[in-house]
Order: sequence, then C-alpha cells, then structure tokens
Amino acid sequence: MFGACQAGITALTERLGQPDQAGLVYAAMGVMSAVAGLCMAAVPARLGLAVRWRAATAAAFLLSLPLLWTQGLPALYVTVTVLGVAYAPHLITVFGLTERVVPPARLSEAMAFATSALVGGQALALAVTGRLAESYGPATAFGAASLAAALACAIALTARPASYPGRTATSP
Repeated sequence: MFGACQAGITALTERLGQPDQAGLVYAAMGVMSAVAGLCMAAVPARLGLAVRWRAATAAAFLLSLPLLWTQGLPALYVTVTVLGVAYAPHLITVFGLTERVVPPARLSEAMAFATSALVGGQALALAVTGRLAESYGPATAFGAASLAAALACAIALTARPASYPGRTATSP
C-alpha cells in the first residue's frame, strides 16, 4: 500500500502541475502516521494485538478509498494526512505480532526479514504502480493501494496468530 500511495501522490501532483508538492504531501502523511504511532502507547493492553491489527488494516482500507476520487491538491493533502493515521499503528502491531509468534532465538532474524520485506515490497509496488499511473492515471495507483489495504484487512480478519510456545501474550 505504501508504494502504491506514493506513486499515486506523485502522479497526481504532476498532473496538477505541481510535482514539487509530492514530497510535502507524503511528509504530511508521515507526520500524521508518527503522531498516531506515538499515541499507540495510550491504547489499553486489554485491546490485544489481533484486535489492533484488524482495526488498523480496516482503517487503512476505508481511509484509502477517498483517494480514488481525489482530484485537487487540498483534497489530496487532507485525504493522505487522514490516511496516515492507519500506517504506524498497522506497522507497530505487525511487528508486535511478529515478536510474539517467532522463537526468541530467531527474533532478530525475523525482524530483519520483516523490515526488508516491507522495504522491498514498497519498492516493487512503487515501480509497478508508477508505470500504471503514468499510463492510466493516479486513480490506478490509488486503486492498487486500496486493493492492497483490502487484502491486508482480509488477512488480518482471517489469520489467527498464536504466541510462540513458552511465551505468553503479555511477555516482552
């Protein structure tokens, strides 16, 4: 979803004749994501990671849908900034789930793999959706972002992550 959003943002700002705004729009999303990530510390522990994961992916999907109809720069800023609320909570929760489902001796490896997969997936998505956006317009990249968010939500709703044996849901 991250790469596809970036491709759509770049394509739309170019179409609007203001390509220099792409970085600022993406930064607005990043700032909101960072604020939401910091606020995760206030979420009560009784809301388990599976619930948080489902909520974050559902929010990412629902908040990405307005991008499909976004035509102007002010609307893009607002839509993408609001969408930023879902990013950090999703990532924080996925890394928290990873920490609980892998053997403690493999945690560093699992986190490195997850981080590398995130960066690699973003690069691949940006390359593919960037080409689509060039050929068919920004809505195509945004559609791919929404589709990715829908797939992530479907996975979150159907997966049943379990703690690694010997590790409780509340252990560090």
